[in-house]
Amino acid sequence: MVKKAVMCLFSLLLCLYPVHAEENPNPETDGTEETEEIEETEEEPVQEVIDIASDKAVLIDADSGKVLYEKNSNERGDPASLNKIMTVYLAAQTLSASQPLTMSDSAFQSYDHNQGVLWIQQGETLSAKDCEYASFLASANDTAAMLAEAAAGSLNAFVEKMNAEAADLELQNTHFDNVFGAASSDNYSSAYDMAMLTRKALKNDVFREIFGASSYMLSGTNKQNSTRMIAADCELIRSGTYSYEDALGGKIGSTPTGGFALAAAAKRGATSLIAVVFGEATPDAAYHDIVRIFEYGFESAQTVTITPADYGSKTIEVTDGRKHIADVVFTSDSSFSILMPKELDPSLVKAEIVVKNEDSSDPEEITAEVIFTLDGETIGSSPMERTIIMEPVEEKFKTDHLPTNVLDWISVGALLLVLLLPALNWFFRTLEPPK
Repeated sequence: MVKKAVMCLFSLLLCLYPVHAEENPNPETDGTEETEEIEETEEEPVQEVIDIASDKAVLIDADSGKVLYEKNSNERGDPASLNKIMTVYLAAQTLSASQPLTMSDSAFQSYDHNQGVLWIQQGETLSAKDCEYASFLASANDTAAMLAEAAAGSLNAFVEKMNAEAADLELQNTHFDNVFGAASSDNYSSAYDMAMLTRKALKNDVFREIFGASSYMLSGTNKQNSTRMIAADCELIRSGTYSYEDALGGKIGSTPTGGFALAAAAKRGATSLIAVVFGEATPDAAYHDIVRIFEYGFESAQTVTITPADYGSKTIEVTDGRKHIADVVFTSDSSFSILMPKELDPSLVKAEIVVKNEDSSDPEEITAEVIFTLDGETIGSSPMERTIIMEPVEEKFKTDHLPTNVLDWISVGALLLVLLLPALNWFFRTLEPPK
């Protein structure tokens, strides 16, 4: 089975691709901000190489979004409280951490008070940061309602924002009708969509910290003086049976009709993965499946990164005839990564700086890019930043310096005359005939 899995992934990943290229940090230089995408051959992702209970699952490379494994990953299912990935992500984008949020009457009446709550009272005030951690780690519906109302004015308006964001991310099998994840025929997503949403949300610094927190201490409020410790509902990042040392964070949820759904991220070495399972019968099954999916990914693939230190810089001397007029220096701060089968030697990935219009006498016409290859085949490219250093122009003799120079020479001549006067006097005396 292991051999079959490796061979399947090897055939899938024969068409390699860039997974990350940092943006050009200096927009004033000649470099552009985007790395060229590599054309890929359309291939079906690997299926049925992992024995899992979930009927809807996916594994993606976190850097590129490439699907490494899938099982009915585009079929719609019940995301349960994975809804709160979108809820907290949008709140983190909109609200400042210290912004005070107060439980209004309308927010208080918007959720089921019998489950998934922290018992926040009407008129109670918490910071946005406290509400975000509570909503994600404890899956608290009361704080989620507070976030939605503060970020959009009402829960209905916030749901509209959730769906607009889903449309922007091209999540074609996702629709939200509440901020909590309450079961509804009009609230659905897919394993693939939820993985791509998680990938996007993890690029937000605030969300990423919340996603990876195993616990959090809630501050006291105007209604409750004592602090409260809350633990993450995802057991992958807590000590216990399902603790997973490579886990970066996660979210689990369930509904009576949809079963358990789990989204998580993990990193081993340079490889970052995101996995999602839907429709699990028990939380144990969800954790078991997602760990198996992660292990499959880590055992089968590797991320190879080429940094600027690997390919350095390039300096081009610009001449006009025999005259040196400028130096053009090409540099880059971008790293470039690809995901590839572990069977391949990482040293096969190479980088070469290619200069265009190198013989031009106009520095503005000269450009350069880094070409990345695998065993001689081009797999990507990245433009380089250009710095032009002009040769200093020699200062020509100026006529306005003439008066100063003449005066200097007159002064020197007068000084010499004074010094030589005694000798000249003696000399002329010797020329006189004797008396």
